[in-house]
Amino acid sequence: GTGISILLLVLLALLFEVVALLPIFKLRALGLFERAPDKGRQIGVIAGVAVFLGLVLYCTTVYARASHDPREPIPDAAREAFSRHLMALVQRKPPPPLPDDVGTSEDRWVMRILRNGRLEARVEASGTLEEAATALVTTFDQTPPSLSRGRRAIAVDRVIAESDIDEDVPLLAALSIVPGLDGTSGVVDGQRHTITPHELVLEGVLGAETPIRFIPEFEIGVRLDDVRALLCARAGQGADCDVTGLRRARTESWVLHDGRGTVELYRGRPTCDAPPTAEDALAGAREAGAYVRRSQRSDGRFRYTYDPHTGRSKMSPYNVPRHAGTSWFLLHLYEATGDSAHLVAAQKALDWLERRLGDCGKDLQCIGDGGQTSLGWQALPLIAFADHARLTGTDRYHGSIRALSEVVRRLQRDNGDFHFFLDRTTGQPIEGKRRLYAAGQAALALAMSGQALGDSTQLEAARKALDFMAGPYWDFFLSDLFFIEEHWTCMAADELHRLYGDEAHAELCLDAAAFDRTLQHGTGEVGFPDYVGGIGFSPFFPPYPGATAARAEGMLAAHRISERQGNPDPHLREGIVDAIGFLLCQQYDRDDVHWFASPNQPLGAVPWNHYDPLIRIDSVQHAGEVMLHGARLLSPLTPQ
Repeated sequence: GTGISILLLVLLALLFEVVALLPIFKLRALGLFERAPDKGRQIGVIAGVAVFLGLVLYCTTVYARASHDPREPIPDAAREAFSRHLMALVQRKPPPPLPDDVGTSEDRWVMRILRNGRLEARVEASGTLEEAATALVTTFDQTPPSLSRGRRAIAVDRVIAESDIDEDVPLLAALSIVPGLDGTSGVVDGQRHTITPHELVLEGVLGAETPIRFIPEFEIGVRLDDVRALLCARAGQGADCDVTGLRRARTESWVLHDGRGTVELYRGRPTCDAPPTAEDALAGAREAGAYVRRSQRSDGRFRYTYDPHTGRSKMSPYNVPRHAGTSWFLLHLYEATGDSAHLVAAQKALDWLERRLGDCGKDLQCIGDGGQTSLGWQALPLIAFADHARLTGTDRYHGSIRALSEVVRRLQRDNGDFHFFLDRTTGQPIEGKRRLYAAGQAALALAMSGQALGDSTQLEAARKALDFMAGPYWDFFLSDLFFIEEHWTCMAADELHRLYGDEAHAELCLDAAAFDRTLQHGTGEVGFPDYVGGIGFSPFFPPYPGATAARAEGMLAAHRISERQGNPDPHLREGIVDAIGFLLCQQYDRDDVHWFASPNQPLGAVPWNHYDPLIRIDSVQHAGEVMLHGARLLSPLTPQ
């Protein structure tokens, strides 16, 4: 089964999303699907692919679940008592008693003391609770006293299962580490040392192996050389020391915050299994908006990426479409809540976009840098400008709406499709490969700007774009098997269906949303509880919050269409609610602050994925949109 497992994982990485982009899209752009075989052969190929994927996926997921035999976890009461005992020892206070019937001499513990998000002391010990506590206080007494004041936390990991890593097969070794659940251990100078699952995340070594060198985006597992170097560091030796007996080590984890209760952790995050309510969703959207506003700089731009563990942020390379999408989210928050702070921040961001407008050939203005610009750089700002006009009833950005509308129209082909690049010197389209998301964004931009300007020709152009995407665009071999990046197309279809009721546009969106629903992890599947509601493919690849949120936006658009058709889809509604629950569980809150360099800055944001804590502004925007608009499904009384 090992060979089949490896083959499956390579195939899935090529066919389905790893970072929300599907390489099949590139294959179609190269014309590899131009000549379709006869219908009978199509059906045979489809059936064969489905059977093969189903069989191999079953084998690999069962293998993943059955490969560990964990010990019984520590009871909740014992965790609480142990944590408070450790905290009292660290604070030089009389400790409460420990349970005397918990833990054995075979138990192995990793205990970390944190002060203001920084590691103050780390202790690895074996034995009972009492022996582990003694080891921690002995080490802590030898640690130079911290001069800083503030919040303290104690994080505890107990090894509950281990299995050997097959070092002779690098790909299998990389895949043997379940991201966020498995750490590693190895022997250095006769002593076994452990790297906890969360420490692998903090060190940035998960998703580091690239088995297919010409596809650098395909990153999985761990690189064994990185693991060995970490184990050598734990042993106080150089990075090239001799490490033997590598194992993957699963742990149970919890943390005690100073002044707060003990919080159980799963993949380094607080556990979360309560179904979301309308109040939860709206509060999550508000928190996401608060993060966005805290991230805004004086010039109107947003902090593009932020690492909550180090407190470092980056602004480059800055992405204009994602800036515009974040501005649009703030406008929606203003509409839903009436809070003018969101409108002020949105206008500040839109002013920055307006200042980016420059000459792009004779009598044409566009947004871009260098000799050429792209369709998406015009479409997303146009959406935000047009929606500001709808919400406020003002013509503050009327000139920008008209200028960008003209650029998008210039890039539209006669058949309704688009060119994706514009020469900024001549103002003429440039032939080039398709760009993900841009066509759907452009269709939505034309529909919204046409309403803002009262221009029926733009509305017709938007309908023509959707006619192409609902028709010739998907007329290719295997087109019935999958959709790719249709959430923007779906939102455009929703807007045009609201205006014109075109059933072909509705069918495209409903089919795309139904496909995304099939990719969603459910409660009864072979997988992991924190995957429920996330959208991805196979338990081997953790669902990304940003990708889940983007596809859930498409599901929301499809559900609105089904409501207008008089037949709301309960299956789709269930998927949206699950996605909201997934995103709320991923959202950083007060139970996460023990790792944060600054306790307040990341609150309300979502990480890039389960093994990369980086925050990117568009992930927050998409997650916030789903929480905000999804709240209506949870309660019809929720403000919209």
